[in-house]
Amino acid sequence: MQTQIKRYNILLRGKVQHIGYRGIIEGTARKLDIKGYVFNDVDGNVKIACEGLQKSIDTFINTLNEFARSDIDSIEKKEVHEELYLPSVFSRVATDDYYEFSKKFDIGIDFLDGIKIDTGGMKESLTNINTTLEAFVIKQDGHNQHLEKILEKLAEK
Repeated sequence: MQTQIKRYNILLRGKVQHIGYRGIIEGTARKLDIKGYVFNDVDGNVKIACEGLQKSIDTFINTLNEFARSDIDSIEKKEVHEELYLPSVFSRVATDDYYEFSKKFDIGIDFLDGIKIDTGGMKESLTNINTTLEAFVIKQDGHNQHLEKILEKLAEK
């Protein structure tokens, strides 16, 4: 039985950029031994050019659908019959490094701001925990002193 290599252009529509989806795409393609690349396009979509065994491509598409978040409106595939020059190892292509880095930094800063807000209420909780632990230590010291007296009396006998 002869195995047939298929080539596809795949288009992910929706709010699909800067959500970590290209990493999932790249990792999945590499596991399935699919050649090609993925990139964020200026139109806001993620685009893929790939080739591999039909079974691998089908598994790849199914996996993309499984990982599809609510941000993804559609996944479209179009078979390409011409030979494509693709990297042997599936890769990400950066279309605008400065934009990509600045967007990632903005997302990271927003994330860190959220952590600061989320942890703001912890100060009172930690103060209460500290007070409770201090009271526990004082009581424990009292119990330890009582036990030491008992041990001293036992040692005298």
